[in-house]
Amino acid sequence: MEEIIQSNILKILRSTSSGLQTEEVSERLNLTRHTVAKYLEVLRAGGKVHYNKIGRTRVWTDVSVAVAIRVLGVGDLEDILHLQEKIVGEQSSENPEKLALLKDTTVYHLKNGDPSMNLGAQMDGKLVGFVIGEVRRWEFGWPEMTGCILALGVHPEYRGMGTGHKLGFALLEHFRGKNVKKIQALVEWHDGELISYFKSLGFDSLPMLLLQREI
Repeated sequence: MEEIIQSNILKILRSTSSGLQTEEVSERLNLTRHTVAKYLEVLRAGGKVHYNKIGRTRVWTDVSVAVAIRVLGVGDLEDILHLQEKIVGEQSSENPEKLALLKDTTVYHLKNGDPSMNLGAQMDGKLVGFVIGEVRRWEFGWPEMTGCILALGVHPEYRGMGTGHKLGFALLEHFRGKNVKKIQALVEWHDGELISYFKSLGFDSLPMLLLQREI
């Protein structure tokens, strides 16, 4: 019963982009305000719903609705770098080289790349995620235009809310608009979480071998 109520609350909130007050949700479900308020708090703790306060009133929205996707610009650089530091720092506190390369890649593509390939996820005026891609006219062994996802990050506190999926699908739509048929992403074998993420976007492994040497 609890899962059904939570599912129904999410369906109602997803049906409106402006959000609903607790009383409005309770009326649609024919439940008491106290009961609905309890389940809204459970969903909020799970990162599935979000509220804005207007005076003393809470207006609830599904998190996926609350997250807005927009094109990034050079003016977002400081926020992106701060977000990258948060993500990389969480993964490894002793990885300055990785962070430096990530910063260089971001700076280059914000200044020189296709703006539609640099997307950010924003919530309550705060940048909480980003994705950077590019279209390559030729990839060795791949004689056609190929979309490449170069960098992706979501603030640790905003994971599990659909932010990464919203970013990913938005970028795929931009690739589709440029008549790109195939998209690639390079993922380490042991990164199961990232592999699962890309599979949820429809990606699959290829019968190709990555070759590398150091010089």
